[in-house]
Amino acid sequence: MVIIFQHRDSMDKRRMTEMKYDDSVAVPLGRRARKALAVRRALFDAGLMAFERQPIGLVSVLDITETADVAKGVFYLQFRSKDDYLLALWEDVKGRFLDEARSQAIDRRSEAARLGATVGALLDFATAAPSATRFWFRMSGFLPDEIGEPGHLTRIRQSYLQQLAALISGRRVANLTDRDLRIALLVDTLGWAAISAELHDGTVALDSKALLKSIRASLPGRAD
Repeated sequence: MVIIFQHRDSMDKRRMTEMKYDDSVAVPLGRRARKALAVRRALFDAGLMAFERQPIGLVSVLDITETADVAKGVFYLQFRSKDDYLLALWEDVKGRFLDEARSQAIDRRSEAARLGATVGALLDFATAAPSATRFWFRMSGFLPDEIGEPGHLTRIRQSYLQQLAALISGRRVANLTDRDLRIALLVDTLGWAAISAELHDGTVALDSKALLKSIRASLPGRAD
């Protein structure tokens, strides 16, 4: 069976990636593809390290490539610009959290249970990946058209909230209600607001039950 996945690359263009499955097992990527993914991951990890040392605006492409120990030209094989890189990294960080949330919520049958699992995953992610979490906050502080093409930053945020809403509600993105999106926005806003104070100390040590109670108290049509 052949399954087609559609991805948005970091310049908001469309490309089709074809992956062949046999009994739901993916055929391993070729050597060149594996190498490209490894380089991309190294550049992402290097950026997160560099942004811990300096503000995002002061970190250069050379700083990132030297930290990753790759040639500067390799960076431009992956990304057209630093803005392109920042947007791709932000999408990657959000995707890593959503993967963690899905792994914890996928078997939960009720909205309330999926909400609890998602909040737990948010705290788990912030605890396990503080540098990625701090980068998320810093990117959230930019104005909509301050980085990349006009509207790109807003589209990344909207896509993330839609995926978060779909995860909690159990519905497809196309079938989301206004209530579903409001719940996702509450989780995003209250969850990250609670985490932000902890990040100043370099650690996250929050009570997930207390955070969940606060979110549920603010829900439209409360999910108890």
